[in-house]
Amino acid sequence: MTDIITSALAHAIVVAELDDPSLARSLHRATARGEVVRLVRGVYVPRAVVEDLKPWDRELLRAVAAATRGRVRQPLSGVSAARVWGVPILEDEFTPVVEALGWGDRATRRASDLRYWATADDGYRVVEQRGVVVTDLPRTIVELSTRSTFARSVAAIDWAVRVRRRPGEPGTSIDEIRAAADALGLVRGRARLERAIAFADGRAESAGESWMRVLIHQLGFEVPDLQHEYRLADGRRFRSDFRWPSIRLAGEFDGRLKYRAGEVRGGRSVEQVVIEEKEREDAVRATGDGMLRCVGDDLRDPRLLRRKLEAAEVPRRVRRARLAPLATPRTL
Repeated sequence: MTDIITSALAHAIVVAELDDPSLARSLHRATARGEVVRLVRGVYVPRAVVEDLKPWDRELLRAVAAATRGRVRQPLSGVSAARVWGVPILEDEFTPVVEALGWGDRATRRASDLRYWATADDGYRVVEQRGVVVTDLPRTIVELSTRSTFARSVAAIDWAVRVRRRPGEPGTSIDEIRAAADALGLVRGRARLERAIAFADGRAESAGESWMRVLIHQLGFEVPDLQHEYRLADGRRFRSDFRWPSIRLAGEFDGRLKYRAGEVRGGRSVEQVVIEEKEREDAVRATGDGMLRCVGDDLRDPRLLRRKLEAAEVPRRVRRARLAPLATPRTL
Protein backbone atom coordinates (compact mmCIF):
# COMPACT_ATOMS: atom_id res chain seq x y z
CA MET A 1 0.00 0.00 0.00
CA THR A 2 1.24 3.48 -0.80
CA ASP A 3 2.58 5.54 2.10
CA ILE A 4 -0.13 8.17 1.65
CA ILE A 5 -2.92 5.61 2.05
CA THR A 6 -1.21 3.89 4.99
CA SER A 7 -0.74 7.25 6.70
CA ALA A 8 -4.38 8.20 6.17
CA LEU A 9 -5.60 4.85 7.51
CA ALA A 10 -3.52 5.34 10.65
CA HIS A 11 -5.86 8.23 11.51
CA ALA A 12 -9.05 6.27 10.85
CA ILE A 13 -11.73 6.30 13.52
CA VAL A 14 -13.68 3.04 13.46
CA VAL A 15 -16.96 2.76 15.27
CA ALA A 16 -19.38 -0.12 15.55
CA GLU A 17 -22.48 2.04 15.55
CA LEU A 18 -24.71 -0.44 17.34
CA ASP A 19 -22.12 -1.10 20.03
CA ASP A 20 -21.25 2.55 20.69
CA PRO A 21 -24.19 4.76 19.69
CA SER A 22 -22.82 7.69 21.69
CA LEU A 23 -19.59 7.79 19.68
CA ALA A 24 -21.59 7.32 16.49
CA ARG A 25 -23.75 10.36 17.29
CA SER A 26 -20.66 12.42 18.13
CA LEU A 27 -19.08 11.50 14.79
CA HIS A 28 -22.28 12.34 12.92
CA ARG A 29 -22.25 15.81 14.47
CA ALA A 30 -18.54 16.25 13.68
CA THR A 31 -19.25 15.22 10.08
CA ALA A 32 -22.02 17.80 9.83
CA ARG A 33 -19.62 20.46 11.11
CA GLY A 34 -17.04 19.41 8.51
CA GLU A 35 -14.48 18.27 11.07
CA VAL A 36 -14.38 14.64 9.95
CA VAL A 37 -15.16 12.80 6.72
CA ARG A 38 -17.02 9.50 6.54
CA LEU A 39 -15.22 7.15 4.17
CA VAL A 40 -17.74 4.33 4.49
CA ARG A 41 -20.24 3.44 7.16
CA GLY A 42 -18.45 3.13 10.48
CA VAL A 43 -15.09 4.52 9.28
CA TYR A 44 -14.20 8.20 9.62
CA VAL A 45 -11.04 10.28 9.25
CA PRO A 46 -10.24 13.88 10.22
CA ARG A 47 -10.90 16.21 7.28
CA ALA A 48 -7.29 17.42 7.33
CA VAL A 49 -6.15 13.89 6.48
CA VAL A 50 -8.00 13.76 3.17
CA GLU A 51 -8.53 17.34 2.03
CA ASP A 52 -5.24 17.43 0.11
CA LEU A 53 -5.55 13.95 -1.39
CA LYS A 54 -6.03 13.68 -5.14
CA PRO A 55 -9.44 12.30 -6.17
CA TRP A 56 -8.10 8.86 -7.11
CA ASP A 57 -6.25 8.59 -3.77
CA ARG A 58 -9.45 9.44 -1.90
CA GLU A 59 -11.34 6.72 -3.71
CA LEU A 60 -8.53 4.21 -3.15
CA LEU A 61 -8.57 5.14 0.55
CA ARG A 62 -12.35 4.58 0.63
CA ALA A 63 -12.04 1.10 -0.88
CA VAL A 64 -9.14 0.06 1.35
CA ALA A 65 -10.84 1.43 4.46
CA ALA A 66 -13.98 -0.57 3.69
CA ALA A 67 -11.97 -3.77 3.25
CA THR A 68 -9.56 -3.41 6.17
CA ARG A 69 -11.43 -1.25 8.70
CA GLY A 70 -15.05 -1.44 7.66
CA ARG A 71 -17.78 -4.05 7.32
CA VAL A 72 -16.70 -5.70 4.05
CA ARG A 73 -15.75 -9.32 4.62
CA GLN A 74 -15.80 -10.32 0.97
CA PRO A 75 -13.14 -9.72 -1.71
CA LEU A 76 -13.31 -6.32 -3.36
CA SER A 77 -14.34 -6.49 -7.00
CA GLY A 78 -15.20 -4.30 -9.97
CA VAL A 79 -14.21 -0.66 -9.76
CA SER A 80 -13.01 -1.00 -6.14
CA ALA A 81 -10.64 -3.86 -6.96
CA ALA A 82 -9.51 -1.93 -10.03
CA ARG A 83 -8.49 1.01 -7.84
CA VAL A 84 -6.40 -1.29 -5.65
CA TRP A 85 -4.65 -2.68 -8.74
CA GLY A 86 -3.99 0.83 -10.04
CA VAL A 87 -6.26 0.57 -13.09
CA PRO A 88 -7.10 4.04 -14.46
CA ILE A 89 -10.79 4.79 -13.96
CA LEU A 90 -12.24 7.12 -16.57
CA GLU A 91 -15.31 9.31 -16.04
CA ASP A 92 -15.43 8.80 -12.30
CA GLU A 93 -13.66 10.88 -9.69
CA PHE A 94 -16.14 10.14 -6.91
CA THR A 95 -17.52 6.66 -6.23
CA PRO A 96 -19.45 6.61 -2.96
CA VAL A 97 -20.20 2.89 -3.29
CA VAL A 98 -17.57 0.22 -2.60
CA GLU A 99 -17.97 -2.96 -4.68
CA ALA A 100 -17.37 -6.50 -3.43
CA LEU A 101 -18.30 -10.05 -4.37
CA GLY A 102 -21.55 -11.47 -3.02
CA TRP A 103 -21.94 -14.81 -1.31
CA GLY A 104 -23.77 -16.58 -4.11
CA ASP A 105 -25.22 -16.37 -7.60
CA ARG A 106 -28.28 -14.44 -6.38
CA ALA A 107 -26.52 -12.17 -3.93
CA THR A 108 -26.47 -8.86 -5.81
CA ARG A 109 -27.61 -6.23 -3.36
CA ARG A 110 -26.73 -2.84 -1.97
CA ALA A 111 -26.30 -2.17 1.71
CA SER A 112 -25.76 1.52 2.41
CA ASP A 113 -22.48 2.42 0.69
CA LEU A 114 -21.55 -1.19 -0.18
CA ARG A 115 -22.63 -3.09 -3.28
CA TYR A 116 -22.32 -6.86 -3.42
CA TRP A 117 -22.32 -8.50 -6.86
CA ALA A 118 -23.75 -11.97 -7.35
CA THR A 119 -21.19 -14.59 -8.28
CA ALA A 120 -21.17 -18.33 -8.73
CA ASP A 121 -17.77 -18.55 -7.04
CA ASP A 122 -16.60 -15.93 -4.54
CA GLY A 123 -13.26 -17.71 -4.16
CA TYR A 124 -12.28 -17.94 -7.82
CA ARG A 125 -9.26 -15.81 -8.79
CA VAL A 126 -9.09 -14.09 -5.41
CA VAL A 127 -5.73 -12.81 -4.19
CA GLU A 128 -4.22 -10.34 -1.76
CA GLN A 129 -2.93 -7.11 -3.28
CA ARG A 130 -1.48 -4.28 -1.20
CA GLY A 131 -2.80 -5.97 1.92
CA VAL A 132 -6.36 -6.11 0.59
CA VAL A 133 -8.27 -9.20 -0.54
CA VAL A 134 -9.43 -8.55 -4.11
CA THR A 135 -10.29 -10.36 -7.32
CA ASP A 136 -7.15 -10.91 -9.37
CA LEU A 137 -6.41 -8.59 -12.28
CA PRO A 138 -7.95 -10.67 -15.11
CA ARG A 139 -11.19 -11.17 -13.18
CA THR A 140 -11.21 -7.53 -12.12
CA ILE A 141 -10.88 -6.39 -15.75
CA VAL A 142 -13.68 -8.75 -16.81
CA GLU A 143 -16.14 -7.59 -14.17
CA LEU A 144 -15.23 -3.92 -14.56
CA SER A 145 -15.67 -4.09 -18.34
CA THR A 146 -19.05 -5.81 -18.25
CA ARG A 147 -20.47 -2.99 -16.12
CA SER A 148 -18.68 0.00 -17.65
CA THR A 149 -18.76 2.26 -20.67
CA PHE A 150 -16.81 1.36 -23.78
CA ALA A 151 -14.23 4.10 -23.11
CA ARG A 152 -13.60 3.02 -19.51
CA SER A 153 -13.33 -0.63 -20.52
CA VAL A 154 -10.86 0.05 -23.32
CA ALA A 155 -8.70 2.27 -21.09
CA ALA A 156 -8.63 -0.45 -18.41
CA ILE A 157 -7.70 -3.23 -20.87
CA ASP A 158 -5.08 -1.05 -22.59
CA TRP A 159 -3.49 -0.41 -19.20
CA ALA A 160 -3.62 -4.02 -18.02
CA VAL A 161 -1.99 -5.33 -21.20
CA ARG A 162 0.58 -2.52 -21.32
CA VAL A 163 1.90 -2.94 -17.76
CA ARG A 164 2.48 -6.64 -18.41
CA ARG A 165 5.55 -5.59 -20.35
CA ARG A 166 7.08 -3.86 -17.32
CA PRO A 167 9.15 -6.05 -14.95
CA GLY A 168 7.64 -6.21 -11.48
CA GLU A 169 4.36 -4.56 -12.49
CA PRO A 170 0.98 -6.31 -12.29
CA GLY A 171 -0.40 -7.11 -15.70
CA THR A 172 -2.41 -9.57 -17.68
CA SER A 173 -3.10 -10.59 -21.26
CA ILE A 174 -6.11 -10.79 -23.55
CA ASP A 175 -5.99 -14.59 -23.30
CA GLU A 176 -6.06 -14.47 -19.49
CA ILE A 177 -8.96 -12.00 -19.52
CA ARG A 178 -10.96 -14.24 -21.85
CA ALA A 179 -10.07 -17.33 -19.77
CA ALA A 180 -11.42 -15.63 -16.65
CA ALA A 181 -14.64 -14.71 -18.48
CA ASP A 182 -15.02 -18.31 -19.68
CA ALA A 183 -14.44 -19.77 -16.22
CA LEU A 184 -17.00 -17.39 -14.71
CA GLY A 185 -19.53 -18.56 -17.27
CA LEU A 186 -20.02 -14.96 -18.28
CA VAL A 187 -23.05 -14.39 -20.47
CA ARG A 188 -24.47 -11.03 -19.52
CA GLY A 189 -22.02 -8.36 -20.59
CA ARG A 190 -19.86 -10.75 -22.65
CA ALA A 191 -20.56 -8.93 -25.90
CA ARG A 192 -19.59 -5.64 -24.24
CA LEU A 193 -16.35 -7.18 -22.98
CA GLU A 194 -15.48 -8.65 -26.39
CA ARG A 195 -16.11 -5.34 -28.12
CA ALA A 196 -13.68 -3.60 -25.76
CA ILE A 197 -11.09 -6.38 -26.16
CA ALA A 198 -11.29 -6.14 -29.95
CA PHE A 199 -10.60 -2.40 -29.82
CA ALA A 200 -7.98 -2.44 -27.04
CA ASP A 201 -4.32 -1.79 -27.83
CA GLY A 202 -1.63 -2.05 -25.18
CA ARG A 203 0.55 0.43 -27.06
CA ALA A 204 -1.57 3.29 -25.71
CA GLU A 205 0.57 4.92 -23.04
CA SER A 206 -2.09 6.70 -20.99
CA ALA A 207 -5.79 6.57 -20.20
CA GLY A 208 -6.17 9.87 -22.05
CA GLU A 209 -4.73 8.34 -25.22
CA SER A 210 -7.10 5.39 -24.89
CA TRP A 211 -10.09 7.66 -24.43
CA MET A 212 -9.10 9.88 -27.35
CA ARG A 213 -8.82 6.84 -29.60
CA VAL A 214 -12.29 5.66 -28.54
CA LEU A 215 -13.80 9.07 -29.25
CA ILE A 216 -12.12 9.26 -32.66
CA HIS A 217 -13.75 5.91 -33.45
CA GLN A 218 -17.16 6.89 -32.06
CA LEU A 219 -17.14 10.18 -33.94
CA GLY A 220 -16.73 8.22 -37.14
CA PHE A 221 -13.16 9.16 -38.04
CA GLU A 222 -10.37 6.88 -39.20
CA VAL A 223 -8.61 5.45 -36.13
CA PRO A 224 -4.87 6.28 -36.14
CA ASP A 225 -1.88 4.03 -35.71
CA LEU A 226 -0.18 4.22 -32.32
CA GLN A 227 3.36 5.08 -31.24
CA HIS A 228 4.85 5.95 -34.62
CA GLU A 229 8.61 6.38 -34.41
CA TYR A 230 10.38 9.43 -35.82
CA ARG A 231 14.13 10.00 -36.05
CA LEU A 232 15.61 13.44 -35.51
CA ALA A 233 18.42 14.83 -37.66
CA ASP A 234 20.90 14.21 -34.81
CA GLY A 235 19.95 10.53 -34.63
CA ARG A 236 17.63 10.76 -31.64
CA ARG A 237 14.31 8.96 -31.86
CA PHE A 238 10.91 9.60 -30.38
CA ARG A 239 7.38 8.34 -30.87
CA SER A 240 4.20 10.26 -31.51
CA ASP A 241 1.05 9.10 -29.72
CA PHE A 242 -0.87 8.75 -32.98
CA ARG A 243 -0.36 8.90 -36.73
CA TRP A 244 -2.72 8.83 -39.69
CA PRO A 245 -0.47 7.52 -42.51
CA SER A 246 -3.13 8.15 -45.15
CA ILE A 247 -2.78 11.92 -44.69
CA ARG A 248 0.68 12.05 -43.08
CA LEU A 249 -0.59 13.53 -39.82
CA ALA A 250 0.86 12.91 -36.37
CA GLY A 251 -1.22 13.35 -33.22
CA GLU A 252 -0.33 14.03 -29.60
CA PHE A 253 -2.48 13.99 -26.48
CA ASP A 254 -1.21 16.43 -23.85
CA GLY A 255 -2.46 15.62 -20.38
CA ARG A 256 -2.03 18.24 -17.67
CA LEU A 257 -0.40 15.70 -15.37
CA LYS A 258 2.93 15.82 -17.19
CA TYR A 259 3.12 19.57 -16.68
CA ARG A 260 2.34 19.36 -12.96
CA ALA A 261 3.94 16.20 -11.66
CA GLY A 262 7.69 16.19 -11.25
CA GLU A 263 7.89 12.40 -11.25
CA VAL A 264 6.21 12.33 -14.66
CA ARG A 265 8.46 15.11 -16.01
CA GLY A 266 11.52 13.14 -14.88
CA GLY A 267 12.89 16.11 -12.94
CA ARG A 268 12.60 18.47 -15.91
CA SER A 269 11.05 21.89 -15.55
CA VAL A 270 7.77 22.72 -17.25
CA GLU A 271 9.74 24.99 -19.59
CA GLN A 272 12.00 22.09 -20.59
CA VAL A 273 8.98 19.89 -21.30
CA VAL A 274 7.45 22.59 -23.52
CA ILE A 275 10.73 23.18 -25.37
CA GLU A 276 11.21 19.47 -26.01
CA GLU A 277 7.66 19.18 -27.31
CA LYS A 278 8.30 22.08 -29.70
CA GLU A 279 11.51 20.40 -30.91
CA ARG A 280 9.62 17.15 -31.55
CA GLU A 281 6.87 18.96 -33.40
CA ASP A 282 9.44 20.75 -35.58
CA ALA A 283 11.11 17.40 -36.28
CA VAL A 284 7.77 15.87 -37.30
CA ARG A 285 7.01 18.74 -39.65
CA ALA A 286 10.50 18.43 -41.14
CA THR A 287 9.54 14.94 -42.35
CA GLY A 288 6.56 16.38 -44.20
CA ASP A 289 4.01 15.21 -41.62
CA GLY A 290 1.56 17.56 -39.96
CA MET A 291 0.85 17.70 -36.22
CA LEU A 292 -2.46 17.65 -34.33
CA ARG A 293 -2.42 18.39 -30.60
CA CYS A 294 -5.33 17.62 -28.28
CA VAL A 295 -5.89 18.24 -24.57
CA GLY A 296 -8.27 17.03 -21.88
CA ASP A 297 -10.95 19.58 -22.73
CA ASP A 298 -11.22 18.03 -26.21
CA LEU A 299 -12.21 14.74 -24.57
CA ARG A 300 -14.62 16.23 -22.07
CA ASP A 301 -16.52 17.85 -24.93
CA PRO A 302 -16.21 15.66 -28.04
CA ARG A 303 -17.50 18.50 -30.19
CA LEU A 304 -14.14 20.21 -29.71
CA LEU A 305 -12.31 17.08 -30.78
CA ARG A 306 -14.57 16.69 -33.81
CA ARG A 307 -13.79 20.24 -34.95
CA LYS A 308 -10.05 19.63 -34.63
CA LEU A 309 -10.27 16.39 -36.59
CA GLU A 310 -12.35 18.04 -39.29
CA ALA A 311 -9.95 21.00 -39.51
CA ALA A 312 -7.04 18.56 -39.90
CA GLU A 313 -9.00 16.72 -42.64
CA VAL A 314 -8.84 13.35 -40.88
CA PRO A 315 -10.76 10.90 -43.10
CA ARG A 316 -14.19 9.75 -42.07
CA ARG A 317 -14.79 6.09 -41.29
CA VAL A 318 -18.57 6.09 -40.88
CA ARG A 319 -21.22 8.64 -40.15
CA ARG A 320 -20.34 10.11 -36.79
CA ALA A 321 -22.23 9.24 -33.64
CA ARG A 322 -23.82 11.96 -31.57
CA LEU A 323 -22.01 12.13 -28.24
CA ALA A 324 -22.72 14.04 -25.08
CA PRO A 325 -19.84 15.62 -23.12
CA LEU A 326 -18.31 13.26 -20.59
CA ALA A 327 -16.86 13.91 -17.16
CA THR A 328 -13.27 12.82 -16.61
CA PRO A 329 -10.48 12.87 -14.06
CA ARG A 330 -9.09 16.40 -13.93
CA THR A 331 -5.54 15.11 -14.41
CA LEU A 332 -5.88 13.91 -18.00
